[in-house]
Amino acid sequence: MLKKKNDYSVIVFLENETKPKKWEYVHKLNGFSLHLSKKHPNWLYMNVYNRRSGQFMKRFYKGNFIPERIS
Repeated sequence: MLKKKNDYSVIVFLENETKPKKWEYVHKLNGFSLHLSKKHPNWLYMNVYNRRSGQFMKRFYKGNFIPERIS
């Protein structure tokens, strides 16, 4: 069985920034959101994509519940 690891690519939109930031290998979304809040406290929302297929999965906003994984 394959391990579910680094399944997501995430594009994060920051307040007062013209270009979003992209992370290619994201494992746990809730931990990643904590990292964002610490390193980039001005983030507004993030779009989550399946890393392998590039398919859009979901958008999460800062301050809302973000699960560890998308089922």
